[in-house]
Amino acid sequence: MAVTWTRAWWRWTGGPTTRPVERVVRVDGRSRADEPGDERQAFGRWVKRPRVDGGKRRGDGCDRRSLSPTWVLAVGCPQPAGRGGRGVGVGRDASRLAGLQRRLQGIAGGLAVYDEAPDNVSSSTYSSTPSLPGCRVAPGMRADAGLPLARVTSNRIDVEALAAMDGVGRFREVLPMLMDPVAFAEAFVSGDAAGGCRVPSRGMERHRATLRSCGVASDARSRPAFAMKAFTTPKKDGRTARLVLDARPLNDAMRRPPSMDLPRLRDFIAEVERHRFAMQCDGVSYFYQFPVDASISRYFGIGMKGCDMLLNVLCMGWSWAPCIAQRASNVLVRDLGLAWVDNFLVLGGTLDEAERNVAVFRKRAQAARVEVRAEGDDALWQVRSRFVCVGVEFDLAAETQRHRLDPAWAERWVDGSGMTAVLSGRATARQFAEVFGGAVWATDILAVPRCHFAALLSFAGRLGGRMVGAAAPVWDEVVDVPPSARRELGALRKIVRENPWVVGGVPEDTGSVLWTDASSRAWAALLEAEGRFVDGRQGVFAGPDADAHINLKEMLAFAEGVVRLCWAPGAQRCRIDNAAVVGAVAKGSSSSYAANRVLSRSLRVAGRRGIVLRPDWVPSGGHLADPYTRGTSLPRFPAQLPLPRSRATPFDLF
Repeated sequence: MAVTWTRAWWRWTGGPTTRPVERVVRVDGRSRADEPGDERQAFGRWVKRPRVDGGKRRGDGCDRRSLSPTWVLAVGCPQPAGRGGRGVGVGRDASRLAGLQRRLQGIAGGLAVYDEAPDNVSSSTYSSTPSLPGCRVAPGMRADAGLPLARVTSNRIDVEALAAMDGVGRFREVLPMLMDPVAFAEAFVSGDAAGGCRVPSRGMERHRATLRSCGVASDARSRPAFAMKAFTTPKKDGRTARLVLDARPLNDAMRRPPSMDLPRLRDFIAEVERHRFAMQCDGVSYFYQFPVDASISRYFGIGMKGCDMLLNVLCMGWSWAPCIAQRASNVLVRDLGLAWVDNFLVLGGTLDEAERNVAVFRKRAQAARVEVRAEGDDALWQVRSRFVCVGVEFDLAAETQRHRLDPAWAERWVDGSGMTAVLSGRATARQFAEVFGGAVWATDILAVPRCHFAALLSFAGRLGGRMVGAAAPVWDEVVDVPPSARRELGALRKIVRENPWVVGGVPEDTGSVLWTDASSRAWAALLEAEGRFVDGRQGVFAGPDADAHINLKEMLAFAEGVVRLCWAPGAQRCRIDNAAVVGAVAKGSSSSYAANRVLSRSLRVAGRRGIVLRPDWVPSGGHLADPYTRGTSLPRFPAQLPLPRSRATPFDLF
């Protein structure tokens, strides 16, 4: 069957404003001419046209005149407001896209769909359809909507018993958000917890029986305070889907949650590599194991056709949920290991210590009724020296503990369709965000400083700022990725494809301290060793650098010190009186493009010399290089250290 694209532009004139809408219709070599005043738009449904008789089929809302008897992708039919227009319910047909793709051979390019009738379609955000590249459908009608909902455990955690184990009190601090309706109501910003929001879900009615049987949700006997849109996302197995609630209305009405107490990834890796053995397991449908008081569940409503439902468990999508889950996990692994939300890692320096810690963890999990399972093909409670956890492969059996990216994850990121689209220069904002998120994750695990990708970071910052500032961000708009950002991403892609092992451990100290400082017009760098200055440099800013921000001048001074003075391999201590520079050096990147370029030069030189930079902040009054940026000439080396100065305070005048 010959399949062709027909693309036409027209204006939808039925709303309060006149906005251009792109229409893409796919037919067997023919297309109906779209008049300028046409008020219909296709949106997300495959329809069989068995005859051409000029009539209409009730419910599909598409004009059938001049259509040949073939498959047509009818992407909706919004009508002007006030004329009874409504969107076609396409959720039930989304699963047919993959099968129809096999019938429609000869596809060239993708399908761009834009909704310009918010009164008729519940959402204007879209996601990529993996089975049909380039096709975007609404969140409630994603390609995975055809997947069955994964069966979840009916087990419920004894949160009171878990709180009794909390020796620190961090979990008890957030427990009222699950059990106390008064505390829950007090978390609303406005103080009014009446709610009243209702956003319908599309295609979720067929999951009602599954949600009931697992005890995850129940039918609402009265109108929920918040009835929000639910959708499904595919699980890692690719055969089932998980339920997610779009809880943005509830999140916007409540104050921000406290800290999750989630460890930094680098700290997580460093702690694991201080041990030799580990046992890994994860919670079974972990969020759904946390019960919610019946008086609170009315805030976790699912808008459904016929009868709304209420979630009886912790809502995946609620801003407080990760905080509650992480703090509960920290109670279970306290003094035994680490937790990353629903992943538990019990550690030990020796095999006996690891097995003892596993026994304690099992008792805690049984006392709190937490159901866990082994990760992958591992046997539950098995102690290992080589394993994969939170996307990191650890090898603790080696002479020097080491880690790298999970090879399966690295392969998916390197060869994914999103990566291909971004490297081609034209990708959707959603595709770029997904690829960039993977890039951040990969650089953290492989210990690659992100300052080497200054153009990529700069473009991501601009795009993120535009999306955050937009009233209704369109994540499926096509963006042009600059060539410089693509080159840097290609370089990172090669590193991830190689996926080298990163050896842990802390290098030996060089025994010297680098002092760098900058003023508005000059810079200075001095190297201290054995209680005296052994070398130093100073200079005056000229050209564009003379008008640069003070943070960039401090970074330039630091770079000059590293390049000119640091030669011994090992951990090099650095003393800087600028907090922005200290933070940038510590994490390997800055929010400034220019600062990233300068820092990249410093770290490249340090890496070639085997130097690991360890920055520390020192107040300006006690910074030994400060006088040499304000007119004082450098001493003859070696030189004794000057006495640290202190800044004058108003009390010194009396």
